[in-house]
Amino acid sequence: MKKLLLPILCVGIGTMLQAQTPQRCSSHEYHQHQLAQHPELADTEAEINRAAEHYANNGGKQDRTVVTIPVVFHVVYQTASENISSTRILEQLQVLNDDYRKLNTDRVNVPSAWSGIAADCEIQFCLAKRTPTNTWTDGINRVSTTVSSFDINTDDVKFTSMGGTNVWDRTKYLNIWVCDLGGGILGYAQFPGGPASTDGVVLDYRYTGKTGASPPYNKGRTATHEVGHYLGLYHIWGDDGSSCSGSDQVQDTPNQGAENYNCYNVGQVLTDNCSPAAPGVMWMNYMDYTDDACMYMFTNGQKTRMWNVLNGTRSSILTSNACTPVGLEELNVLNAISVYPSPSNGEVTLDFNGQNASDVDVTVYNTVGQAVLTARYATLTDSRIIIDLSEMAVGVYAIEVRYGGEKVNRKVVIQ
Repeated sequence: MKKLLLPILCVGIGTMLQAQTPQRCSSHEYHQHQLAQHPELADTEAEINRAAEHYANNGGKQDRTVVTIPVVFHVVYQTASENISSTRILEQLQVLNDDYRKLNTDRVNVPSAWSGIAADCEIQFCLAKRTPTNTWTDGINRVSTTVSSFDINTDDVKFTSMGGTNVWDRTKYLNIWVCDLGGGILGYAQFPGGPASTDGVVLDYRYTGKTGASPPYNKGRTATHEVGHYLGLYHIWGDDGSSCSGSDQVQDTPNQGAENYNCYNVGQVLTDNCSPAAPGVMWMNYMDYTDDACMYMFTNGQKTRMWNVLNGTRSSILTSNACTPVGLEELNVLNAISVYPSPSNGEVTLDFNGQNASDVDVTVYNTVGQAVLTARYATLTDSRIIIDLSEMAVGVYAIEVRYGGEKVNRKVVIQ
């Protein structure tokens, strides 16, 4: 939490990255590069910051509900190792869902000084089920290339003509490119308001997902960090070197002089010249540079800032139908089926509100789109179905109900 500086001048990105290998995140350098190419983005950024401050001062979105962002992973590969498995993609999606819903198991490590502001951001992610041309997809777009390594300066992974692959409509998808990134860079993201042709997140394949990823960045937190930038978050120290004058534009994050690397013991108080007394700096925040194992929280203030972006610059993605399979548009019948209670401890009732439905197929999906329960009901008792989800892990589940040639989707939270 510091005052805002908006540097416009840009040093060549390659020069700025030579100091450290690997480079945890290059979003700030990438942003400065974009500002140099498109000076008008400074006004857009300033307006986003003004709107975010106004939004926070007025309590944020009061009628907030959990939102789902459709994701397409563009896996651009030359070698077999770069063509990472679908398992790793699903792992990465699960990490995003856990971290943004405060379902990560290591959330228990948040120090007591900050446990009250550790946020469930009420944002979740799904693999896209339809392409921009309304054909089926599993949300993973695999593209073979002759390019051995991609360059952040040219952003070439985002263009088919450069050996990468073009962006899918940013108003409907969060685009995540996975490739071999040059310069030891783990990842980078475009902040809200930038060009449509380059919008999204880029991850090095070595640090995507968990199984087979390279330690100490093998728990999927590079994506968590970069998606934070995509949703408008700055680095927690404000990208001002060791000064105390920069800002992440969030009021409940401590003033911090510079980034932190490596790992620290659970509960360890780390101070610096900007926060010299306990509780010190928030080194476990997803927007710092610590190892994956030492990142495990967003704050309420960061949540509010992301929701400002979702209600503003990126609002169009909230009405995307990219998570709905082709040919299975949701039945537009108000209150056709009620689901309760939610949250639930396991037993969930599907109430058909007096309808005489028969031959009903029910499928329950987890947040990565895997079916965890399927059942068929030839007849209903009192126009209701009771399903038992008590063995499921805590989280958000989608319930798909098909009958009479129609389909209805509902969501339920298991706690």
